[in-house]
Amino acid sequence: MEKTSLYAYIALKSEEFSDFPLEIVTERLGIEPTQTWKTGDRIHPNNPNNPLERSYTRWEFRTDTIETLDTEEVFRPIFDLFESKIDVINQLKEEFDLQASVTLVIEVYDGDTPALVIYPTFSAFVAAIDAAIDVDMYVFSLVPEEE
Repeated sequence: MEKTSLYAYIALKSEEFSDFPLEIVTERLGIEPTQTWKTGDRIHPNNPNNPLERSYTRWEFRTDTIETLDTEEVFRPIFDLFESKIDVINQLKEEFDLQASVTLVIEVYDGDTPALVIYPTFSAFVAAIDAAIDVDMYVFSLVPEEE
């Protein structure tokens, strides 16, 4: 049986229909992204019937998915990697007109939901890079209680 799992990611993205050099972001941060795309890339490149294209460029670093109810366990790796990069992130944002975001993804199984706690050190980091915090929650297989 699947259990509630969490992962998080930090992303830098361009405005609609604009672009930025992904390799420069990677080089300056000194961190390899887990996913990138460029304006104009096909969203589903292996599906010839779906011609939708990306409308912005994006650089993303994602944590591993883990079974936990503690948000700190997925925010901590992002904080540990990026907290020392605040100045670099802000320089990149200004130079290339980028937006920063941090997303927490929660996959809930059988109603087992985590507490949504954002600790002060992490919220200070997010504020320092002027990032939005997004929470995506996907709820699966709610099992009715037996009477």
